[in-house]
Amino acid sequence: MSTVRLGLAQTMTYFGSDEQRNLENAVMLLERAATQGVDLLAFAENYPGPFTETNRYEVAETMATAARKHGVAVAYGTSRPVPGREGSFHITTVIVDAEGIERGAYHRTHPEGPYIYRDGEQWNFDYVAADAFPVVDMGWGRLAVSVCSEVHLPEVSRILALKGAEIILYPSGLLIDELGYTENWRTLVRARAIENHAYTATLVNLMDPAIGDQFNPSGVDLAPPRKGITTGIGGIYGPERVLAESGQPGILAADLDLDRLRYLRSATEELIIPAPYRTIPGHMSWRRPELYEELTRHPTR
Repeated sequence: MSTVRLGLAQTMTYFGSDEQRNLENAVMLLERAATQGVDLLAFAENYPGPFTETNRYEVAETMATAARKHGVAVAYGTSRPVPGREGSFHITTVIVDAEGIERGAYHRTHPEGPYIYRDGEQWNFDYVAADAFPVVDMGWGRLAVSVCSEVHLPEVSRILALKGAEIILYPSGLLIDELGYTENWRTLVRARAIENHAYTATLVNLMDPAIGDQFNPSGVDLAPPRKGITTGIGGIYGPERVLAESGQPGILAADLDLDRLRYLRSATEELIIPAPYRTIPGHMSWRRPELYEELTRHPTR
């Protein structure tokens, strides 16, 4: 198929003793996505879990079964054990096709641990950064993932695009809007679409606003929460335009025209007014890698 309908599952995230409710909700959202004609449903970082080292529960078989039952491919978040390192875990996005077959998984690569994942009320495990950038062939197109604040590192997205990624998902963690990052976050995700001729999308875990209180020691008044839930940052972007944005709970969806994307990647810019495109096409062919040694020559620490 040349057109893929992408959905973002912006939904309540539970922690602690209620955490397994996330898995039940994920299955229900896959069913709902099928009724909305969604081909690929993406979840936020680490959703539906597990979020801790001690409260482990099975997700892979349940998610694969639901994807197959409803005929919807899914990119869901979880934490997976690091082989040979007991008690250590990767932050992982697993990609399952509409037949319930796991096609691949991305383990977060930046930054190195422990970052924000140890001894928190929401996350608590020994996070280990990985070092690979897989691109998954879904049959209808090529899919990749870059997790949360990795969107600030354009090198990650560029590598994925050079490896053929046509859709890049940026599942994010928590409280992005409450931290004040939303405007820049959406700008960065859109920039990754423009500079890489890719479709990009981002979303965040939604939760009880009280969870943000632990990160607000000064007691600054925040904007009123939306019906007892934090604000989302959902956005779907193409190289030429914003396709959809919403901070509301629900499934945010948009149609991605892969034929158009491939045209933009292969075409050569012509000075025609009005232009037949809303971005410069074919610019990836301008690259001169022999000039880019500076990117790895200067360490930042």
